[in-house]
Amino acid sequence: MNQPSTSPAGWSEKQIGRQASSLFLYCFLAYTCSYLGRKNLSACIPAMIAEGIFDKSFAGYITTAYMLCYGFGQMISGLAASRVKPKYLIGLGLFGAGICNFAMSMVDTSWLFPIIWALNGAFHSMLWAPIIRVFTDLLPAGKRERAGVNIAASCSIGAVLAYLIPALVLRLSGWRMVFVVSGCVLLGACLMWVIGHRLLRKYLALMEEACRVERLTHVAPAERETVSGNIPKKHSLPALLVISGLWLMLFALVCNGALRDAVETWAPTFLSEQFGLDESLAALFSVLIPIVSLLGPYVADFMHKRWIHNEIYTSGVLFVLTLLCIVGIFLTRKTSAILCAVFMATSVAAMFGANHMFLTVVPYHFAPMGHSASVSGLLNSIIYLATALFSSAYGLIAEGFGWGVLILVWMGVGIAGILFSLISGRLWGKRYPLLDEGKL
Repeated sequence: MNQPSTSPAGWSEKQIGRQASSLFLYCFLAYTCSYLGRKNLSACIPAMIAEGIFDKSFAGYITTAYMLCYGFGQMISGLAASRVKPKYLIGLGLFGAGICNFAMSMVDTSWLFPIIWALNGAFHSMLWAPIIRVFTDLLPAGKRERAGVNIAASCSIGAVLAYLIPALVLRLSGWRMVFVVSGCVLLGACLMWVIGHRLLRKYLALMEEACRVERLTHVAPAERETVSGNIPKKHSLPALLVISGLWLMLFALVCNGALRDAVETWAPTFLSEQFGLDESLAALFSVLIPIVSLLGPYVADFMHKRWIHNEIYTSGVLFVLTLLCIVGIFLTRKTSAILCAVFMATSVAAMFGANHMFLTVVPYHFAPMGHSASVSGLLNSIIYLATALFSSAYGLIAEGFGWGVLILVWMGVGIAGILFSLISGRLWGKRYPLLDEGKL
């Protein structure tokens, strides 16, 4: 896979390493802070329902609005990230999300909540694909893969903060203050991102040129496009979907979205209603989920590199673990809040591991053609569109048929994920080596 593999002229490896580590840290902090401004709603939903602002069905519409805009936004930002510098997209995303969180704290009319949260989703969609482009284009070879694994920890740490901080604020004040605090954090992250890029501007300019030269050496002279320094693209994104076998992977991706964010979103409400926990205690209980999910990407990466060597088969193994945990939730749903939280946490951790395979490791194979950001954006959009659909459906099922039926639906999705991973993994195993060698 193409990437900057040599140090720019006049820079020592030690200097490059320090600057690369700083760039990764800014990406890590930006994405960690973003989680507080998107997951905080999950912790606030029980309190907002208790106040009579809306019911569970309407809460499902709010999360659906977010996921739809986030999903479609990922597709757009993935394409934009191949042409627009990441610093602009990430900075705008953090700023806009901060403003949306402030707006959530101010409105009283229920129909405004889905609109504001949908805009929040659009701004948050500007973060992930540009970060993947940062890793493939602006980090040296020795740091790129490790950065891809470690950035997954920002999701878990951010989710932990998105439960702990709202739990504390809910106890001391109310749900409106949760959004105020989140808005302050996001605007602070935006300021940090802008300052960080000014401090690293020389390093970024040098690595951009090193990446451009590196990729141009892997294509025939007749295919090179040096106008405006563009990186040549051998195939369009739709053509790559077919040629690489990526289209078949999308079915497993849908199941991943249905069993990761959708389940995590409803965890506080499930624990609150099933076991009579108050809103802040349910949010605190749910913090176990992102803490355990921190292990998911590292376990997935270990299995992938040590034994399986196929991202989709690795995800299939994690779907099996998720299915077993869902069975555990079903069996303990009336007896133990602790066991339910543990099973939920483990299942979400497994899906975070699969998510890491889909959204980070798979797009890396498309780096030689300059499509890593667009592929990551597309895959992320599929996951979140699936999450939007299933999150809304989960609210209706829980409202109309109860939690027991909903858990059975989760089991069905887990079985489908296993089957789709087995089917698509075989084709992917044949195609990704060709992508790495630039032969597709």
